Amino acid sequence: MITWTSKSPFAALALLTLSACEGGQGFSFARNTASTSTPLLSASLAGGAVDVVPPQGYCIDRESLKRHFALMARCDALGLPDQASGAPKGILTLSLIEATPDQPLPTPQDVASAAGLTQVRETDSGDGLTLFIAEGPAPTDGMSGRHWRGMAQIGGHIASVTLYGAPQSPAISDAGRALVTDLIRRTRAKTGDQPSV
Repeated sequence: MITWTSKSPFAALALLTLSACEGGQGFSFARNTASTSTPLLSASLAGGAVDVVPPQGYCIDRESLKRHFALMARCDALGLPDQASGAPKGILTLSLIEATPDQPLPTPQDVASAAGLTQVRETDSGDGLTLFIAEGPAPTDGMSGRHWRGMAQIGGHIASVTLYGAPQSPAISDAGRALVTDLIRRTRAKTGDQPSV
C-alpha cells in the first residue's frame, strides 16, 4: 500500500511517477491492445475508495488493474469497437496515493522535478485540479514524449492521471486536456467527491 505521510511531497511524487510499475507491471501496450479479457467501463480501486470512470470512448484494461492503478485505452483498441465513439487514440493511466483531505496537490514544477519532465506548459489549477502538458521520456515506441498530466483529490487519495498519444495525435492537443479533465470529473462524480477549491 502506498501512503503519503511525508511533509515533503517529493517522496510521494516519486511513487506517483513510478506507480504504473506497481507489482512489476510497467507499460505493456502490446499485451493490453491484444487482451482477450473484456474491458471495463468502470472499476473500483483502493479497496473501493475510488470508482474510476473513463472518458467517453475509453475503456479500462481489466488486466492492468492493481489496487492503486488502472490503464485505459480507446475501447476499440481493447475489443469494444461500438464504444469508441471517435475519441482520440491514446493511453490513459490513473495512479493513486493515500492523502489527508487537506493535503495540497503537488505543483506541476514538483512533478516535473520528480519525473524528469521539461517544457511544462498550459498549466491550469482550480476546482481542486491541477492540469499541465510537458515533455518526458515516451513509455514505448510510437508514443510522443509530449503528454498531459492531471492531479486531483479523489476519495481520500491524490489521483495522478497521465495521457500519452502518438506524435501529431489529437490526444496531445486540447482534446487531450479534455480527456484528462473528463476522467477526473467522471471519477469524482462516481466516487461521490466534490472538488475542493
